[in-house]
Amino acid sequence: MPATAYLMGHTDHERRRLSLQASVLNPFTRGFLQRAGVSAGMHVLDIGCGVGEVSFIAAALVGPHGHVTCIDIDDGALAIARARAHENAIDNVTFEHRGVLEHRLERSYDAVIGRHILIHAPDALAMVRHAVSLVHAGGIVAMQEYDLSRCIPPWPAVPLMERVQQVYVALFSRATPHADIGIRLFHLMQEAGLPVPEVRGEFVIDGGPDSPMYEWIAETIRSLLPRIEALGIATAAELDVESLAARLREETIAARAGIVGPTMIGAFARKQ
Repeated sequence: MPATAYLMGHTDHERRRLSLQASVLNPFTRGFLQRAGVSAGMHVLDIGCGVGEVSFIAAALVGPHGHVTCIDIDDGALAIARARAHENAIDNVTFEHRGVLEHRLERSYDAVIGRHILIHAPDALAMVRHAVSLVHAGGIVAMQEYDLSRCIPPWPAVPLMERVQQVYVALFSRATPHADIGIRLFHLMQEAGLPVPEVRGEFVIDGGPDSPMYEWIAETIRSLLPRIEALGIATAAELDVESLAARLREETIAARAGIVGPTMIGAFARKQ
């Protein structure tokens, strides 16, 4: 698979994984966009929108007098996003099939936002520079990215989760241009011509019988499994995706442990 390909694939399982992920991460993203200054009446571009999770957060923030243009290259994800917008009567969003670097300026945006898009980009700096070119002076560029070059283990120890974290780090370090893209945001934004950004790192710690973390982790491994096996990091038999969520739940509850999610780093700045 070329470095420009989306590592997670474009399958129904992956789209479901994105929804599970959103149930954990959306509160972080809502707070992040509010801190960045996304607010009523703005016209916003959401790059790499997927099934629309970040798009709908932004749509709520900009309100009926604002608008969110959402772009992605996955037709299946866009179809789901459009259906969700219709079902929920959200009429201040539009979804378009388009690559980020293919998007040309029809009007200057008040903000360009993205979550987990740069980690898959072979040239993240070019993408941030393009985002900067799409906002007017005083406009906002706001990006949230993981640092998957390292993971914080749970406490007390949960051996199965620690093995999954080892697999994450090994895979993303070998199969993405920059597994630590979140840490690089502070530098990248300045290289792209923005002033010193405001940056914050956050992660969720969760456990207990009703946590969505177990299924989110299992579906993430499912999406990544072809690459995991191709690179010799682990085997399908070892990871046993079908039972992985149940085994994670059992070990975590037995240890009364908290599973630590990957560090998500948000950075934003206003174009001068």
